[in-house]
Amino acid sequence: MRLPPAPRHVVLPFPTLLQCRMPLDQRRLPAAHATATLYADVIVPRHIAKAFTYVVPPALAQTLAIGQRVLVPFGPTMLEGAVISLSDQPPMGMKAAYLKEIRSLASGTDDLNLSPARLELSRAIAEYYVAPWGQCLRLVLSKTPAKQASPLRHVATDQGRSVLVSGTCPDHLRPMLSRITRQARGLLSSTLLKARDQTSRETVKALEQLSWVVATASPVVKTTVPKRQTQPITQNGDRAGEADRALLEKIRTEPDRSWTTRVAACVQSNQARKIVLCAPWEDRVSRLADAIQQTHAVGKSAIILAGEIARAEWLGRLLSTLTDLPITIVPTSPASDNRTAKQGTTPSVIVGTRSAVFAPLPSIGLIWVDREEDPAFKEPQEPRYHAREVAWMRAQGEGALVVLASAHPSLESAFDPGAETYAVSPEPARRPSIELVDLNQEPGGTLLSGTLVAAIQEAVARKAGVLLFLNRKGYARTLVCRDCGWMPRCPSCEVTLAYSREAGSLSCRYCGKADALPQSCPICKAARFNTVGDGTERVELDARRLFPQAKIARLDGSRLHRTAAARDLWEGVRLGTWDILIGTQALFQREPFPRRGLVGILHADSGLHVPDFRAAEHTYQLLDKAVSCGQPATEGGRVIVQTRLPSHHAVQAILSADPHRFYDEELAARRLLNYPPACHLAALSASGRNPQEVESAAIEWKSCLEGSLDRRASITLLGPVTAMGRLPKGHHRHQILVKGTDRPLLCRLIQGSVERMEGTYRRGQVKFVVDIDPVEMG
Repeated sequence: MRLPPAPRHVVLPFPTLLQCRMPLDQRRLPAAHATATLYADVIVPRHIAKAFTYVVPPALAQTLAIGQRVLVPFGPTMLEGAVISLSDQPPMGMKAAYLKEIRSLASGTDDLNLSPARLELSRAIAEYYVAPWGQCLRLVLSKTPAKQASPLRHVATDQGRSVLVSGTCPDHLRPMLSRITRQARGLLSSTLLKARDQTSRETVKALEQLSWVVATASPVVKTTVPKRQTQPITQNGDRAGEADRALLEKIRTEPDRSWTTRVAACVQSNQARKIVLCAPWEDRVSRLADAIQQTHAVGKSAIILAGEIARAEWLGRLLSTLTDLPITIVPTSPASDNRTAKQGTTPSVIVGTRSAVFAPLPSIGLIWVDREEDPAFKEPQEPRYHAREVAWMRAQGEGALVVLASAHPSLESAFDPGAETYAVSPEPARRPSIELVDLNQEPGGTLLSGTLVAAIQEAVARKAGVLLFLNRKGYARTLVCRDCGWMPRCPSCEVTLAYSREAGSLSCRYCGKADALPQSCPICKAARFNTVGDGTERVELDARRLFPQAKIARLDGSRLHRTAAARDLWEGVRLGTWDILIGTQALFQREPFPRRGLVGILHADSGLHVPDFRAAEHTYQLLDKAVSCGQPATEGGRVIVQTRLPSHHAVQAILSADPHRFYDEELAARRLLNYPPACHLAALSASGRNPQEVESAAIEWKSCLEGSLDRRASITLLGPVTAMGRLPKGHHRHQILVKGTDRPLLCRLIQGSVERMEGTYRRGQVKFVVDIDPVEMG
């Protein structure tokens, strides 16, 4: 890997443990070494899995501690890093003259010291996800890089003042030292060093080397955090709106004594515990509010994670009313990084998306992951962590309770041997009646069956509201030439382009690349095309043709990506403006969808044809969410499920309202094929511009892995194969799948192979990416 120029610092191997967690003045060093030069190993937030050694300046020797955040020179720039170890000996074989010196302590934040638990968390993430420790350090730092820190000040030391008084200061240094000494708070570095000549710079550097002047952080200026970054939720009922007040009525239930007792015991134990809560959203929110109050009662903080920021905001509003506690919503990405103001010893309740799991809160007692199966909890960029797993890592360091809550937990959580399961069965009276329409018995190309059309007419007539669910936006999945079978494909992702009749274009569902409609087939020059696979645009056209008097709206990704349009559409949904709503899974990314008198699931099996071993699980979860949008059968609520695979276990589990039927059969299939949760999975990819070089690197990577395998190790390698997915134009990618039951062994094997491959191929030539426990494979 490419390191900064000028070899003035030393690279240490990737540490496996934190060597020290105490301030230097608590270490038992021999008296003879009390005044010796000290050395600090520092991790910087870069794509580097190694520590760098720096000299500790005398002014910091008695105060520097493990976990302290410092500014260090790194090539031509200054970076903020964290001290991970201290020593009175330089690295073996390296002279101290080649080492750079720590510039100062970090500034511009209330969180100057990383606790041992948070520093260890960053290391654990690096180890678990085979990512550079420097990248993982960014996750736990609660501020942006050093260039945005408060400016430095140069302050005279007691030794510097004494040489001025005694008159022993050299003449060429006296003016600058006197100028700095006259100011009790020192002078800003920008003021001292703004002269164009090098004299001032050299003079200040000489004073620093003599320890007569030291660079320190400026006092932190109190600023107001923009509302879009940190949003306190008030208890003002008007903010919640009529829709939220209606939902609150459904949540106000009698407290669950067994739940309250269990949560209180877990929070008070100060030991890491994990509970998988399987319950409908009304019961989950009620138990979440109770868990927050139990946590607050013992003076601890709580972190609540939601997949989308819109859902986090809705959840924060409800919790504010239910608990009468101050709730804070934190931003969605580490880039804003002022996640929340540190609230001293006051217990805090934080609601946010996946990055909120790193919020620097005191004494955490509860981490709640709502709808833990949501793919949004998986970070798509390095380090590719999953907030669900990181929540458990942090709970182990904090002695906290983790609750993984969902109406339909992922198989990894449902069959987690280390978790306690707490299930709340939905009341039968809440469920709508469910009917099956076998599309194999309908004419070919049927989109709305006769049964569904009749049900829509009846529901529209009685103003009951209709939801038509199809998880595919656009007009059709793609086009196909009627003569030769050619289909348009994305040149980067190699997937077929979806056809949007509304936009009059073809687009890629991975990278978003859009192309104009072809006038003729590029292969046979024919001008006749058929559509393949129905989308929500076609559903809307058919619905408007069949029900011209009905008010119809479509809610999918193309309609909801604009904030203003989405706000208007959702307002109409809450007010019941639309007779017929047509939507995709985008309907479920916000607050609970208002119940409708009729729910039509048009192609219940469409998600089963995706090349992903989780296809059945995702399909079952989507079907369960769609069914939950139907009104109770006692109020006339109906759900009509149209499918060509009526015997599939995901469909049958929905029809019978028996989740065990799905989970048991799906787990048996996963074990038979050796997929998670029966094993751990890693997706390795090599990408670059040269297709032959990328393919060669992928083959070499697999050979490297095979050469390191122990015959007794239960590791399986699949591939390499050409990978599909989002890629920059002109790039190519090959993928290898690695399966193993021993996760630490799997990670060590991959870590060693990555280091060897990156050493073989120069940076920028081929990029090697590791994704541990990937979520979306299709």
